[in-house]
Amino acid sequence: MKLVKPDFYDAFHCIADRCSDTCCVGWEIDVDDFSQECYRHVGGKLGKKLQENIVDGHFQLLPGDRCPFLNSKNLCEIFTQLGEDSLCDICREHPRFVEVYGDVMERGLGLCCEEAVRLLFSNSLPLQFVESEIDEIEDELNDEEKRERDQIFEERRKIFQTLSDEKISFDARIEKVFPDAKNFRFFPFPNAENFEAFLSSLESFGSPWEIALKKNKPENCKRRNFGCGIFHRSGKREIAQLFDLQAFCEVTLQRKKTRKTFVRFFLLEFSAAFFK
Repeated sequence: MKLVKPDFYDAFHCIADRCSDTCCVGWEIDVDDFSQECYRHVGGKLGKKLQENIVDGHFQLLPGDRCPFLNSKNLCEIFTQLGEDSLCDICREHPRFVEVYGDVMERGLGLCCEEAVRLLFSNSLPLQFVESEIDEIEDELNDEEKRERDQIFEERRKIFQTLSDEKISFDARIEKVFPDAKNFRFFPFPNAENFEAFLSSLESFGSPWEIALKKNKPENCKRRNFGCGIFHRSGKREIAQLFDLQAFCEVTLQRKKTRKTFVRFFLLEFSAAFFK
């Protein structure tokens, strides 16, 4: 099987208490069956706490949706006392994700994690993917599914190649990728209103996100050199106005980034969303 991953994937490590946020607050943490069985054999105070705080297959959160094993220093008690190998699957793997398409496995890092975003933005060069051969069981695909997969892979390869072409302007690259949204098979939004509704349905990430949403409404978006008007000649300017690239880069790290940096961001996000 072929493994494909972004060039910064192996450099990722959780920064734990150095993170300005934490993934151990605000969401339900499922505990896989194997980890539950291991936790039953843990003794002492931690063992008792594990037994008392696993309910219906997940950790019972404290008020404020805080994981019961996250201490006052924002460090995991399971990690500090038992080691990384004792973490349940979701805690050990997050924000890593994997998708398998027949004999191709793709691994990535979710950009909900600030360290993953920092690694992505640490290199101003276009995003590259590393390929290798691994010994894993393949998913079964019939001939029609393989043809469709290969077609999507080829479409994506062309998109990546275009977005990485620094010989032409950023706006020109985007317009080459989406020359006519109506006829582009994989374009996800038929009009600006649908795109705006989708963005508004997402979880808010605080005031920068809300400001970006407001700024990207068609009536509020003025033509700028970065992001706006990229579909002007193709009649899709209103979509481009909503897809204000600079604004969403600023939301991600709350500071401005170069166009090269955003190409890396766009490539990674497009790759992750392409098969959804």
